[in-house]
Amino acid sequence: MKKKVHKLIFEPETGFKLIGISSHENDYRLSWALNKYLGYNFSKSENLLIQKPKHNIEQSFSVYIYNDEETFLQYQLIANNSENGFLIPELKNIDFFLKISGEYSDSIINKIVTKLKKIEIINTAFNLENLSERNKKVFTF
Repeated sequence: MKKKVHKLIFEPETGFKLIGISSHENDYRLSWALNKYLGYNFSKSENLLIQKPKHNIEQSFSVYIYNDEETFLQYQLIANNSENGFLIPELKNIDFFLKISGEYSDSIINKIVTKLKKIEIINTAFNLENLSERNKKVFTF
């Protein structure tokens, strides 16, 4: 009699959008600017810790979170760089990622990008659409 084998397949959350932000300011200054100019309420969360056993290093990336009770969207501001390297090494020109989860539309994302570009301390902001599956997995925490 043959044994039955059941495989558990994990599919990462793909219901989010990423906006790349370039700014030479610190993470806390950027979160303060987003709170002030966009009416958000970002607060510091636990850092994102990534172990890279191949290189024997641990990376720590700052994370700020804001939950919008009216639109049911969750925003996470995530730093792309740490003392030991980048979260996404292929995107070294991006200083921060703004991850938006929930029920959103493309028009909402475009409005956010437009508003971000108007903030003085932000050099540029743009919608990240074509990330590889490997890079998307980094944002499923």
